[in-house]
Amino acid sequence: MSEREISSSEAFVRINNVIQTLGLRARLRYVDDGNLVATAELYNEYDTLIESGAGKGPDALVGALAESLEHYAMFHAEPPFCKTLGCSDIASQNGVESDGIFTSLRKNIEPLQCLQLASLDGCAGLFVPCALLYPVKDERKTTSQPTRFLNRYASNSGTAFGCTKSEALLHGTLELIERHLLSRFFMAVCRLIPPIDLYSPSAPLLAQALFNNSYALRAAEALQIIIIKDESEVYLAVALPRTGPGDRHISAIGSGCSLDIFIAIQRAVTEQFQSNALYDANDEIADRKVLDVLCQSEKLKQLIDFAPVKNLKLNTLAPPKNLLALSVPEQLALLRKKLSGMNKVLFFRTVMEYPGTNVVTQTYIPGLDRFNIIRNGQPVAPQHILLGTRSSPTA
Repeated sequence: MSEREISSSEAFVRINNVIQTLGLRARLRYVDDGNLVATAELYNEYDTLIESGAGKGPDALVGALAESLEHYAMFHAEPPFCKTLGCSDIASQNGVESDGIFTSLRKNIEPLQCLQLASLDGCAGLFVPCALLYPVKDERKTTSQPTRFLNRYASNSGTAFGCTKSEALLHGTLELIERHLLSRFFMAVCRLIPPIDLYSPSAPLLAQALFNNSYALRAAEALQIIIIKDESEVYLAVALPRTGPGDRHISAIGSGCSLDIFIAIQRAVTEQFQSNALYDANDEIADRKVLDVLCQSEKLKQLIDFAPVKNLKLNTLAPPKNLLALSVPEQLALLRKKLSGMNKVLFFRTVMEYPGTNVVTQTYIPGLDRFNIIRNGQPVAPQHILLGTRSSPTA
């Protein structure tokens, strides 16, 4: 199954054409020995770096170019129209009852700038605080209490480039679900929720997921690869080093999410490769701060090296006998149906339309967890804590 509507080679050509129409030029390079991690840098006519991106996997070059255009749209496009709403109005919208980030704003009277998102069928709308969709580097610049609160949960997760709108929406939706499932995995490791079923790939499944690439398979021998299957029929894979952080402050992990188990595994493993290949002095400083946050709690300490799970002997999954063969629109429709069954609604907005059908969209699903941000050094709480319920919902 593919998550693209066109071939990788055609996508490569289309994305480069978009970059040229912007008056930019791209510099691409592989940064690992296996040609599975790549970076893209976009320069203007004065040779000034404008934006950059990274990609992983067999189509790392395409991924790096796509991410650079995603970043360009987020930070260089015309500012979107924002509407000012009071916190109580934001918190009382239909559909946000299960989202503790929204409901936590109820008792505040300050106004906030919001972006309007729409459901896929256009029948519902949602105003999302800008602060939640645009992470800021230094939250100390604001004195607004609700903005400072939202900044902790801010993420550009759910923002994706696609050569078609369906591609962008699928990738953005899967990214949101991935962060939600990764959050639940983190909570289980910390014993904040009951244990969840964990699996590892069999040797044939791993080999097929990594296209029998000898370099990737050798590197993957040092990883504990964990698979979780969600009730939404989505697979989450997590790849983490069995030996722990090594010479880093915290273990470098990778994660991947897809309706296709092969894609999920390949994504997680190559993202772990990417984390190692691109690690620099800025990452070292950031990891040091994360370590300080995690060390403040006995439960959160488990997220430093994932000691409870990094060497577990797990039940293995063999390659599935019946493979899904869904088009991109069909995958998106299936996810929407599964989310609806869990009383979740997908909302989106178009960030930027490039020439042709190329587009960057941003998605948000109220009620999904963002506890994964704790590993960015941000003091965040799970949804069930924000909502004041005793136990964590399964969805």
